[in-house]
Amino acid sequence: MLKTKFFILSCLFFAIVFLRGLPAFAQQYLQRQIVYEPSRELRLQEALEHLQDGNDFFFSYASTVIAVDDPAPVGLYTGSIGGFLAMALGAEYEFKEIPGYIIIRYAPKMLDVEAEIEKAEKQTTVKGFIRDFKTQESVAFASIYEHSQLVSTMSNQEGYFELKVKNPQSSIYVTLSKENYRDTSFMILPVVDIAGRNIQNRLRFSPQSGNADALEESFFGRLFIGFRQRVQRINLGGFFGETPYQMSLLPGIGSQGMFGSQMVNHFSLNLIGGYSAGTEGFETAGVFNINQQHTRGVQVAGMANLVGGEMQGVQVAGIYNTVFQKVDGIQIAGLYNFARSGSKGLQIAGLYNRSDSTAGNQIAGLINTTNQTNGFQIAGLINHTTNQGGILQIAGLINNSGGSVERQISGLVNRASNVSRFQLGLLNIADESNYPIGLVNLVKNGRKSVSLAIDESATLQATLRTGGQKLYGILGFSYGLGNNRIPFGYDVGFGLYLLENGEFSLDTEWVSRVSTDFKSQTDHTSSFRLLPAFRLSSQTRIFVGPSINFTVLDYSPEKEIPGLVVAEYNSQANIYGLFAGVIGGVRVEF
Repeated sequence: MLKTKFFILSCLFFAIVFLRGLPAFAQQYLQRQIVYEPSRELRLQEALEHLQDGNDFFFSYASTVIAVDDPAPVGLYTGSIGGFLAMALGAEYEFKEIPGYIIIRYAPKMLDVEAEIEKAEKQTTVKGFIRDFKTQESVAFASIYEHSQLVSTMSNQEGYFELKVKNPQSSIYVTLSKENYRDTSFMILPVVDIAGRNIQNRLRFSPQSGNADALEESFFGRLFIGFRQRVQRINLGGFFGETPYQMSLLPGIGSQGMFGSQMVNHFSLNLIGGYSAGTEGFETAGVFNINQQHTRGVQVAGMANLVGGEMQGVQVAGIYNTVFQKVDGIQIAGLYNFARSGSKGLQIAGLYNRSDSTAGNQIAGLINTTNQTNGFQIAGLINHTTNQGGILQIAGLINNSGGSVERQISGLVNRASNVSRFQLGLLNIADESNYPIGLVNLVKNGRKSVSLAIDESATLQATLRTGGQKLYGILGFSYGLGNNRIPFGYDVGFGLYLLENGEFSLDTEWVSRVSTDFKSQTDHTSSFRLLPAFRLSSQTRIFVGPSINFTVLDYSPEKEIPGLVVAEYNSQANIYGLFAGVIGGVRVEF
């Protein structure tokens, strides 16, 4: 039973006291006089933008509950902004003003409250029932919070609540909030302070800048964020409190209780994990940190950090970091880093870094992916950018850039649209790349050719040359025609287009050949060639030129160094030689 009945004051007295106790930030936006006479028919969204232009406030609303594409009222309107909103939207909407914003809420229903207070030596308890004003049915899971100490609770299934306030030194300013209901506030006056006084405001407003729904549906969100906290977040919308510090065991179990999800802390200690509005300073947890809005400073967790807004500073987690908006700073994770709206700074992960927008620099044990990067990517396996690839991509297997990139180095494949510096890999693919270094270079605006040639050792060779406008790769197969030559071989190397002057061209090449009989004999020859060529037709050239060669032959009495021998040395296992030679053939370009 209720002990000391304290019914809400009459509406007139309640309004007078409430207005006297309002914080000083009230801006009277809704009372501003306007003249609205558009020159054409506007959509509702355009009309709201027109009203806020040139003023010092913005409208905040959820587009899911306001038909922003519906036509706005036409004709001349003269009166207050509040009157225009009521005319345009109707009586089912509530309008609240705070510094910088007019908040539009869909609130077709009203709350009714019956309350009492129970005083003890060290605290005051506000008790009561919350009902629907029209039906008088109980309203379950409505949020009740006190402004000065930022304590909160929630009504149960019968609409009953108890809110405990420690040592109130002034008026107790309480607000009731529930989705689809108009906010209801009342003030309980202490005996010695009948006039009330302004309460130091530690509340702030953020117009839906986080991704709380996604957070709450994450693994840790589903596991640890309870139903009451989810409802609390929905009821209170974008209103948040600020406090110097907090400690918690789990979300909802800590120094801030049910109000934890709406609090921005400067220091936060979560023994297992915590769910707060944000951090501006330092936050650490044994297992996980979940921030509904922004995090600025340092955030450390044994397993995971999840941030619904922006992260500025340093974020360290044993397993993964997830940020649903931008990261400006450093992310370090044992396995996985994710920045949905981009990362400016550095991501370091044992396995995988992902940024769905622009990334600064990424280092991962396996994979880096982003829409585009302005810095570098280093990965054990794969780097991928949908658009620009930045200044450098280094990967053990594959680099892929859908746009331009300066440099790519990989163990297997490089692919890009435009390469301003070089590509180094076995296979390089690009639309434009003047300096690819690889065995096969498929460059759209580059040059490709096949040739058939013979050299001083009577070795016939078929060669594929692919590359850009300056540098090209060489991949060939050879067959020794001489009696003392090992028959089969393959050539790899690279070349440089030195001169192109009408019918004449001059190239230089470095080629390494391995010859084998697939049994016991293997020979190695490295050659530096200078190849003048003359054009026979638009696609055909004939070339002949000198070469300087160094060879290492498996020892056999029948073998001898070909060409003009400059130096020779024999051992029991090998024959070493330096010699000059010549090569000539025909080349077809395509």
